[in-house]
Amino acid sequence: MSSIIEAILACLCGIGPATDGSDNEKQALIAKDTRTAEEVAGELVHAILEAKKSDRALSKELNDIVGDYGWTERVAEWTLNKLKPVLKEALDKTWEVAKEIEGFVQEHPVMCTVIALGVLVMVAPWAIEALGFGELGPVEGSYAALWQSRYAGYVPKGSLFSFFQRLGMTWH
Repeated sequence: MSSIIEAILACLCGIGPATDGSDNEKQALIAKDTRTAEEVAGELVHAILEAKKSDRALSKELNDIVGDYGWTERVAEWTLNKLKPVLKEALDKTWEVAKEIEGFVQEHPVMCTVIALGVLVMVAPWAIEALGFGELGPVEGSYAALWQSRYAGYVPKGSLFSFFQRLGMTWH
């Protein structure tokens, strides 16, 4: 009887039945990422800069940050734009140091080449992995996977994509 009265009151007065404060069960299944591409990129850059080393944990963290938003071209653009100042600062410091040691480089070119290659080996795998080029191919949901999908199954030999993928498969 009380349920009939509640139904009549709901129709006449706009008063609904009391709820327990829980969300609609279907709403809980619908995940909405309200972040902008710029915010996602900011979180990615922060994670990259704070990472102690480049490994599967970093890759997982980056994919978790991207989450439902997905590795869109816009996220990649914002990430690269946010990395520009850091890379420019590194380049500027490198030029300063290079000017200071110019005489040393001319006297010891082989040693300096070996050091430069060592730095490249340390930095390149991190950058390649951050873009989603993994040991077994492009990481699902990554920028590399998005890029590969643009080739519609045919990746040209010698393309920039194939070069990065070869590095990703060998530099681990």
